[in-house]
Parts: sequence; C-alpha cells; structure tokens
Amino acid sequence: CPPDKLVLQVPTEELFEGDAVTLRCRTQGDKSVTGVTFYREDEEAGTPRDGTELSLSRLQLNHSGRYSCGGWLDSELSPRWEYSAPVIVTVHGEHPTAAT
Repeated sequence: CPPDKLVLQVPTEELFEGDAVTLRCRTQGDKSVTGVTFYREDEEAGTPRDGTELSLSRLQLNHSGRYSCGGWLDSELSPRWEYSAPVIVTVHGEHPTAAT
C-alpha cells in the first residue's frame, strides 16, 4: 500500500473550548503543494489565502470531527489533486484550568 501523498498535521495536545489550533497540510518528501483546501466531515472547512495552514480560533464543541486536506501536488508530468487521510479532531468542554 503506497503512503499517503499529503498528511494533515494536528497538534497532539488536548483541545478545549476557547482554544486556538492550526492545521497543517504537508507533503511526504520534497514535493510542493498548492491550492490547499481543508475539509471537515467531507465539507469544505476553509481555504488558506496563502500557504498550507488553517487556523481555527475560539474552538467550540461543534468543531470536533474528521478533518482532511487536499491540494495540487507538483508532478513530473503535470500537477495532480491529492487528499490526505482523515484525522479525528476532538474538542473537549471547559478547560480544566478555567474551573478553578
């Protein structure tokens, strides 16, 4: 099974309501990716103006879901559209430090 051409990077720490998070769409290897689009539950979640990162601020519980990204990969013949494997993002309720 060949490896995915695109990888969606999500921080590993727990995410809570009110937090901010940056999703990154990266290639495996040295190819560049352009025209990146992010998806949540197979619906468009955002398109960065420039680059491969999408910032979500003031997270809410409804931001939880299955995220992926897609973009144009440079190829020797011609650019081709690829998708990353989905990654589950879970937003938890109130931050534990806010309860003190």
